[in-house]
Amino acid sequence: MLDIFSKPELIVEQWVSPLFEQKKIHVSVLRSDLVHPWIQGNKWYKLQIYLHRLKNENRKGFFSIGGPYSNHLIALSFAGNQLACHSTFFIRGGREEWKGNPAINQMLEWGSELIPLSRSDFRSFDPTNARTENPFLEDFVWVPMGGSESSMIPFLKSWVDQIVEQIEFDVVVMPVATAGTLSGFAAWLPSHKKIMAIEVLKSNGFLEDNLVTWLQAEKLAVSSKPIFISDYHFGGYANTNSVLKDFCKRVFKSNKFPIESIYSGKAFYAVSGLAEKGYFQEGSRILLLHTGGVFPWNMSR
Repeated sequence: MLDIFSKPELIVEQWVSPLFEQKKIHVSVLRSDLVHPWIQGNKWYKLQIYLHRLKNENRKGFFSIGGPYSNHLIALSFAGNQLACHSTFFIRGGREEWKGNPAINQMLEWGSELIPLSRSDFRSFDPTNARTENPFLEDFVWVPMGGSESSMIPFLKSWVDQIVEQIEFDVVVMPVATAGTLSGFAAWLPSHKKIMAIEVLKSNGFLEDNLVTWLQAEKLAVSSKPIFISDYHFGGYANTNSVLKDFCKRVFKSNKFPIESIYSGKAFYAVSGLAEKGYFQEGSRILLLHTGGVFPWNMSR
């Protein structure tokens, strides 16, 4: 198994579809879901800044916030276990709601401390207040929800450079929920490469705001300006329906790479839908970023 500080190899597979053949486009999938069983997809790269802080600043552990099925918290919980440090997570909901939740049980098995938050407290959560109320957290590394903050962006450069050097493509497509990964691609991708950001939630413009704010904080400019697509969120974050679930099953059956309907599957659905509408020019080489999340509990939801 890869050391969690190492640089993974890229795995690319073609997405074969009669639709793409008809439209004369080539769609490849960057299988970042295969990076690691638990730190899947972009999480591997987004967490590097926090792993280095823990190591370089001699901190005792991590603390973060998220939902009871958070892919981010799963990755961070595993990392904390591997580094033999403490992890404290503030999680939306109550212990009664968590009964039988396999993601919660997995984090507990790895030794993470889970603190329930009401939905109102979750929305107003402030890490500074959390440290005041829980003094032991002073020696912990704070990791924002989803692992996104401006200081993470420089750590994405080596990944973007690796992709550009090893893969031929015209446009990269990715699912977006916080714009953390997107900001890194916008900053480091060459200007002649296009980015399509498939919004997996109702952003109402905050994704664009996040991108601008974070790049300005790091004194970085936009190299490749993203195209935001807001028609495929299926009602909001983690929302899905039978149409999307059936689509994900068909893609797996025909191409043998798993996708889930909670997050990354929406980007796959968007590429298919846009291709059907003739959005892509003939001859386009599309690289679709698979961000992982193919855990058993996501595949069955």
